[in-house]
Amino acid sequence: MLNNPKIEYAVYMLQGPIGLLSSVLIINTLMNRDIGKSAERELVSILREEGFNAVRVPTSNSSPNPLPDIFATKGNILLGIECKSTWENKVRVKESQIRKLFEFLSMFTMDRIPIVAVKFKKIHRWKVYLPNRIEEIIVTLDNSIFLEELLSEIKSFNAYYGSEIVKSL
Repeated sequence: MLNNPKIEYAVYMLQGPIGLLSSVLIINTLMNRDIGKSAERELVSILREEGFNAVRVPTSNSSPNPLPDIFATKGNILLGIECKSTWENKVRVKESQIRKLFEFLSMFTMDRIPIVAVKFKKIHRWKVYLPNRIEEIIVTLDNSIFLEELLSEIKSFNAYYGSEIVKSL
């Protein structure tokens, strides 16, 4: 039917008194979760291709602990990444997600970079936003830079210590 056992099971369980609307809402939630996981895996793969040690943290959103969606290291640089994917021209990131990102990075003494990475599906590209304080933010196509630009800056950081992108938290 849907070729996704999780979704098929959810539909099966909800066909009773809960009704079709609840089934649709739960299916959308499960599909959005799968889309988010897929974007996170794609970004981890890109970072690894660029020489980073990168991992996806599967429980970051539901955990009360300060965990980013992805963290990556290269040399003495630590990236803490909140990952989003959208068909829109903008995406909202909650203050609590930015707080977790900053709290995670504050536990380390490496050169730390907080990042909100957004896969803008309309342009089939990753863009990044570097928050400098804890607050709700809206990442748009205009207020973010392409991932490749950030990775290039990080490469040059290794040659020239003092890059403006590295934040001291």
